[in-house]
Amino acid sequence: MFIKGKNISLEAINDRFLGHIQEWGNNGEITKTMTTGMKPNGGVLYSSWDSVEEEFERYKKSKNDVIFGIFLLEPEHCLIGITGLYNIQWVPRNAELRIIIGEEDVLGKGYGTEAVLLLVEYGFDKLNLHRIYLGCNASDERANKCYLKSGFVLEGTFRDNSFRNGRYYDANRYAIINKKEGKK
Repeated sequence: MFIKGKNISLEAINDRFLGHIQEWGNNGEITKTMTTGMKPNGGVLYSSWDSVEEEFERYKKSKNDVIFGIFLLEPEHCLIGITGLYNIQWVPRNAELRIIIGEEDVLGKGYGTEAVLLLVEYGFDKLNLHRIYLGCNASDERANKCYLKSGFVLEGTFRDNSFRNGRYYDANRYAIINKKEGKK
């Protein structure tokens, strides 16, 4: 599967990319504002190769999760992150969007926003979803800006939702509704 944007593409990923995913999940700078990743006590998300491999296999077999690698088109075709629609509920037509840009040198260049917009379009147009939701650390300015710019609406804030870096963080919850329904 392949979804092409202006600067990136969303593509199916295979086992050869698991090393990148393990590295990103265990990079404290990448995961410092996430509810996953490096654990508060200094442990890591993926303590072994087996743990990342098991998670990937579970998602590959799932009928309720769709995962893509985020690939930079220029100057070379390279993996910079992962995104997907998770916990798809087919009757109410809802899904949770998750994204991680794992390569620090491309952060802040708009690739995350482009990936979110492509994934939302895919979710609405190809999967016939009605609502896509997500959560992020309320103090993560880059993520909050990305979701608002992508058309998501802030639905609420969960106070002291996660414990990271020796303190509690609030989480913002966002959603976007398919406005194209009934207009096809």
